[in-house]
Amino acid sequence: MAMITTTSIYVLGFIGLMIYTAIVIANKQLCFIFGDVSDGIEYLIICGCALAASIPSVLLLFAIYKQKQILRIQSYQVICIVFETVLLVVCVVAVSLPHSKNWGPLIEPRGNGASITWWTQIKQISSLCVEGKLYYQSDDSSTKIAGNCQYVPTYKTNNHNLLIPSVQFTFQLFDDNFTFSNVVKEDVSFFVTSDILSSRQYLQKNVEGTQQYDIHVSAGDTIQHYSNKDMFKLLSNPDQLKFLQAVGEQDAKSALQEFNYLQQVHGVCFYFVSAFDEHSQMTTASIEIAIQFLEREIYSYSGIKFIVSHQPVYSTGEHGANPQFSIAMQSFLDRHEDSNIMAVFGGRDHVFSSYQKDGVYFFNTGGSGSRLTNVFETSEMKNRTWKANRLDGPQPSDQRLNFGGEFHLLSLLQHTRVEVNVSKSGVGYVIKNIETGKVESTFAQDIKKPRFWGPIVSPYENGANITWWTRDPVKTSVCIDGKLYYGTNNMHETQTLEDCSLEPAVEKLYFHSIFVDRQQFDAVVEGKEIHFDNRPKDSVKFIITSDAHEMTPIIRRSIQNMEDFDFHICGGDQTYWSTAIEYDLAFPNWHQKPFCQCQGNHEAYATRRPVKQRDTTFHQQINGVHFFSVFIFNESDIAAVDDTLVNQSITWLDENIQLYTGTKFILVHHPMYSTGEFGSYPLFTTQLEIILDKYDILAVITGHDHIFSSYKRKNVLILVAGSGGGPLDKVNDSSVMEDRIWNADQLLGPLPFSPNDKSMGANYHLYSFCGYTRTEVELTKSVVTYLIRDLLSWEVIAEYKQDR
Repeated sequence: MAMITTTSIYVLGFIGLMIYTAIVIANKQLCFIFGDVSDGIEYLIICGCALAASIPSVLLLFAIYKQKQILRIQSYQVICIVFETVLLVVCVVAVSLPHSKNWGPLIEPRGNGASITWWTQIKQISSLCVEGKLYYQSDDSSTKIAGNCQYVPTYKTNNHNLLIPSVQFTFQLFDDNFTFSNVVKEDVSFFVTSDILSSRQYLQKNVEGTQQYDIHVSAGDTIQHYSNKDMFKLLSNPDQLKFLQAVGEQDAKSALQEFNYLQQVHGVCFYFVSAFDEHSQMTTASIEIAIQFLEREIYSYSGIKFIVSHQPVYSTGEHGANPQFSIAMQSFLDRHEDSNIMAVFGGRDHVFSSYQKDGVYFFNTGGSGSRLTNVFETSEMKNRTWKANRLDGPQPSDQRLNFGGEFHLLSLLQHTRVEVNVSKSGVGYVIKNIETGKVESTFAQDIKKPRFWGPIVSPYENGANITWWTRDPVKTSVCIDGKLYYGTNNMHETQTLEDCSLEPAVEKLYFHSIFVDRQQFDAVVEGKEIHFDNRPKDSVKFIITSDAHEMTPIIRRSIQNMEDFDFHICGGDQTYWSTAIEYDLAFPNWHQKPFCQCQGNHEAYATRRPVKQRDTTFHQQINGVHFFSVFIFNESDIAAVDDTLVNQSITWLDENIQLYTGTKFILVHHPMYSTGEFGSYPLFTTQLEIILDKYDILAVITGHDHIFSSYKRKNVLILVAGSGGGPLDKVNDSSVMEDRIWNADQLLGPLPFSPNDKSMGANYHLYSFCGYTRTEVELTKSVVTYLIRDLLSWEVIAEYKQDR
């Protein structure tokens, strides 16, 4: 036993301690710290090394006990015993704590879909089965799609991220079921936090009792480092809420997300901006970039808006306001007071602060989890000290860091979250203490400006249907040349009075639709001028779009310079479900040029239309050009084609096209030919080819597939114009469309013959493009010109000409 007390034991213990320390340093993202644990097998390795390092001390203590040599222990021996005993305690405690092999998912709305992120300790295939399709991650980190869930990808990784281009879907992960939905809603609720900085304790307190909310919004620095350990703290027990956050000081170092971006959630738009650069520094350039982003995008959406920034505009905390950022933000808000910005959320200072200026609220939500820091030293903030837990009322000061003090409402040195409820009538804010559950304060806000969409002017037979919506209920009436047209939200119920000063006996409504039985008239609706003229012209110009799906930024670009065009043709699916609030998003600052839309499968499936729409099959003449619109979808199944409607549509075309002379186009939402996901429907395509051979048709205009494609069969141009705003959807996996895959952004034709019946007409193919587009058509007496314009670059990517 004497051998055990030799210096070699201490050396052995010291070496073990150093080995353990080296492993901890090398695995700092995975190591055990009290209250947090590593991920998977590394946890066991580190605990094993700690146990091995503690063995010499156990032997030493045993030798001391046997030889009764306590008084002869040297100081370095005591140090070894203490440290190695601590390691032994670590091993014992660690066994009783949870550890995980996985974390996630993190569900983040992105565009018209969602980004799903998770991590696994063992490399696995990144895939999710959604609505019968397999979404999987390729080796370049992009999301690919297989046509069925039986497909088996090969690429494996620990870090998984998939982009699912759908506004509503379910998926299964780690044996749990998750649901994502981002359809537009009348009432939306969310809560806002900031600066939790990887505190699992406060993260859990913040998400307690939030199941009724639609989304968790963070003003940044939810985690301290983008490490697996910190992400485990955040996501080891996912609450299934959608999550969005601004870039904070810690987040800026990771460069894992956009610094400035916008996202619509259930019809409410969030603008996330960062005053910090990639080095976590606040610079003149980074502030200018953030303001330029807001200037460029603030009118991309109508409706309710919120701005989220890690740097607060105003604050009573330690950092306070940055005058350059605060002045720039306030100047921006002053310039755009009509933009429906309701509040600006910030963080960074670890307190709660609230301000109000000109109807806009400013909240600093930095007291959500990290160490609270008010200002209690005059040397730090001069005359802006506050030692209490609460600070009320205006705090005017000439101190630049106390910028905006005269607008101050309330500050709290308490752990809080801000709960927000958006409804038709206004916005409510609840400041809740997450420690006690107590409501510390509430604020209420009316919708600042009456919202309005329209008017949409749709040619109808020998007149026009005018449709619009008002925030407050009013009587449906329009004065035209001294005659009052009035009615309901059904244009077929329009009546007239000979004197515009008379009061029509109708109820007040939000949704308005009247029919004016004139080919030419001038009118004013809610301050917007209408100059309708549907008389024949020798030359006309019009645009074609389809499948906008309420994607407001793309819609705004698609209707630029409408003053240069005579009318607008839509191939369907301007919205998803034709709800009232979707109309507010799909028709913001809409043009008053004639708008003619064929019915898409989404409009047909919707049962909550705010206004009456025209028949699904119709003929309409616009400025002497004839449009024949047919519809072939089953109205009870959103994506299924109805063979009965196919036959009826072909019969109707055959009977009606021959009744008119002049320039003719066919409108149908389902494509005749397409390189996209849905492709051809053989019964319809075959019969429509017979119609094209029989009659003089210039072009067939379609949508449904969210790409642009062009075909030319004999002298007829067939267009798929479905890239008007919805999620783009080319075919990049052979299991979806057999031999009809294309991985690039462009696909040049003609394509080789394909036995795949969804790829009918491949030999007529001219060009396909996976990007947002509009088609500009100009008809002169002798020539028809089609320009295909990329809506993002504004470049013309294709041009076609026809003899007229």
